[in-house]
Amino acid sequence: INAISRYISFKTEDADYKRQIQEDLDIDMIDKSLNEAIDSEDEDYIMRKIREDYLSDSTVTLFLIGTKSAENTYNENQNYIKRELQASLYNGSDNTRNGILGIVLPSR
Repeated sequence: INAISRYISFKTEDADYKRQIQEDLDIDMIDKSLNEAIDSEDEDYIMRKIREDYLSDSTVTLFLIGTKSAENTYNENQNYIKRELQASLYNGSDNTRNGILGIVLPSR
């Protein structure tokens, strides 16, 4: 059986919840999450690095759904989250499709 590895998709404002999942959730998984920002302003480059270095060999994407990441938040840019979810579902020669688990976070 292959090991389960996770990637966590989240908005910066929900980083505390991401950290809690990484540190406190006692589930045997390999963590493939992005823990440091990629040093670039080029969105295509950033997404390519996320796909190649983090999503390509992960098996499940945890999508943290908070008040800043809700689709109906008009003023918030959801572009990275949308692209991470699309990349998670892509099944290609260098990428395996992930399962996606949405986790609705409590409002603060």
